[in-house]
Amino acid sequence: MKTRTLLFDADGTLWNFDASAVISIRTVFKRRGYIYSDDVFSRYERINKGLWERYERGEMSRDRVLTERFDLLFAELGINADGAAFEDEFREELEQNPVWMEGAQELLTTLRPDFQMYIVTNGVASTQHKRIALTGLDRYVDDIFISEEIGAVKPQEAFFDHVFAHIRPCPKNDILLIGDSLTADILGANRSGIRSCWFNPARLPLDGEACPDFEIHALSELPDIIKEERSWN
Repeated sequence: MKTRTLLFDADGTLWNFDASAVISIRTVFKRRGYIYSDDVFSRYERINKGLWERYERGEMSRDRVLTERFDLLFAELGINADGAAFEDEFREELEQNPVWMEGAQELLTTLRPDFQMYIVTNGVASTQHKRIALTGLDRYVDDIFISEEIGAVKPQEAFFDHVFAHIRPCPKNDILLIGDSLTADILGANRSGIRSCWFNPARLPLDGEACPDFEIHALSELPDIIKEERSWN
């Protein structure tokens, strides 16, 4: 096997979504006069993660995820507020506050001369395009694939079939997907017959049916994995 094509997840892999979300939620809470604390974000993170996992399994729509997450958060916090209206304010802030994951730009710069590179993301299209423009992510990659525009989501095979049909042709075993989500990225790679690298900076335990070929805890580890893998050939 010779890795020629890299598929990168965006949020949680190249972009630090949690850092952006903290800034955005804290800003809107302050604007509205709500009390913000670390516990607020912990609750949001748990609720949001659970809803997106249901979306990835096809159990609910993306719009329902975005509509319900702050309603559920406010119910837990005892805040009488419209979650959908808060979502609109939150998204405006989120679009304006993208944060790179540590080492992401350096990694992309290092890999760019030697690989075809693409973004594969389940994010909201309008938000992702604005963040791409602000960060200049498109300068590093050959194309960007967003679930909302494709009409299928990771880990669905239909999402990856679309990607395979639109990237430069190469054998599947020459493709490596790098992502932080076991349920979306790694499981999607497993089902689609490509190799995967789990970006796991929090050193979470491996659970569920997803099976990554590699695991890294910092983006700076990826070039060594690719180099070592090539040495096996």
